[in-house]
Amino acid sequence: MNPFQITGLRCKRGQFTLDVPELHGTAGTVIGLVGRNGAGKSTLLQVMAGLHHADAGTVRVFGMDPWKEGAKVRLRTGWMSDDMPIWALRIDRLLSTLKGFYPTWDDALVATLLDKLELDPKRRVTDLSKGEHTRIRLVITLAFKPDLVLLDEPATGLDVPARRALLELILGVVREGSRTVLVSSHQVDDIERIADRVLLIDGGRITGDGTAREVAGDSPNLEERLAAGRRA
Repeated sequence: MNPFQITGLRCKRGQFTLDVPELHGTAGTVIGLVGRNGAGKSTLLQVMAGLHHADAGTVRVFGMDPWKEGAKVRLRTGWMSDDMPIWALRIDRLLSTLKGFYPTWDDALVATLLDKLELDPKRRVTDLSKGEHTRIRLVITLAFKPDLVLLDEPATGLDVPARRALLELILGVVREGSRTVLVSSHQVDDIERIADRVLLIDGGRITGDGTAREVAGDSPNLEERLAAGRRA
């Protein structure tokens, strides 16, 4: 079974409409979403996570409707955005509280992630910097070993070493088995580095789908393709 299948999706948010006639994912791949602000990247991820409903069409994640069967979908789907709220607890208490919601929670993985991301479990969430908030969100998202990982601008607030650690984590998640990652980012060079497949989204429509080289087309790279689109 494909991790997700989308058919005839239309989703209106004010004057904006996301229109995706057909889209499916393959297990064990990293799919990068690129495009300008307001293109529809976040809306697509939110619909897949069950955080926003579709006005038309069907969205299935592991064969389930994420809007109607959100609790079941989220047991297998990790979601992260740069503004995802976090309880104002000490990190170790936060993680121990969340553990109770996920049967697949992996304490050994959590310890590894905290070490790699240089997070002290005794610190309080309220004392963390912007970049540290991003890192603890990553720990929460990956701790229960989800089969599908949806990351909306996960590198926000991270310096270069932390971004590289993030890329290693994403690749490690996929290498472990048949997990699938969708990641949107304005760090286009990061997407080029890790994505097996790239979706270029513009004005609520997918205007490019393929490898980074294929989506770049006649441009030298993805960043230049996006810049050309802005100039046009």
